[in-house]
Amino acid sequence: MHESLVQIVLQALKEQYTSEKAFYTSQLGISPQSWDRWKKGQQGLKAENMKKVAALFTDYEWMMVQKVCRNALLITEVRMNPVSEYMNMKYFVAKKWLSAGIATIGFQKDFTEEEEANGRKTNQTILRIETHYDFWSYTDRIELRLPGIVQQQIQTEKQDLLEWFGQHVENRYPMHNV
Repeated sequence: MHESLVQIVLQALKEQYTSEKAFYTSQLGISPQSWDRWKKGQQGLKAENMKKVAALFTDYEWMMVQKVCRNALLITEVRMNPVSEYMNMKYFVAKKWLSAGIATIGFQKDFTEEEEANGRKTNQTILRIETHYDFWSYTDRIELRLPGIVQQQIQTEKQDLLEWFGQHVENRYPMHNV
C-alpha cells in the first residue's frame, strides 16, 4: 500500500510543484534523507506532515487515493500502475458527474506570490469539477491540473467540455480491464 501511495503522491508533486525538494523543504520542513526514507517505507511522517501530503488532494481525491492504495493490495494490475488507476478514476468520476448534470465547473488560474515562492507550478489552469449536496460544506471536488492554454482553448472554441474530455483527457492514462 505504501508504494502505491508514494507513486500517487509523486505524481501529484510533479503536477503541482517544480520539484519534490520544493515540496518537502517548504511544506514539510524535512531533510532530503528523511524524504527518501519515507519514500522507501523506512520511516513514517509525522501526523502534521501527513496532513500536508493529504492536502495535495481534495477531500474526494484523497478518498480515491485511499481506495486505489487498498485495491493495489488486492489487484495486481492496480499494484503495477496505481497512478494510472487513480488518474483514470479521477477523470472517469469527473466525466460521470458532468454527464449526469450534477456538477459545476470553474477555472482557477490565479496563484499567490507565496505559492510561487514555495515552488508551486503557476503555468497551469486548475479545472474544478464540484458536486453539491445542498448541505453546508458538503461538496465534493475534483481538480484537474491542465496547461494554462486549455482554458482559452475550451472558452474560445466553445467546445463542449465532455467532447474535450473525450479528445484530450481519456487516453492520457491507459486503462486496464480488471
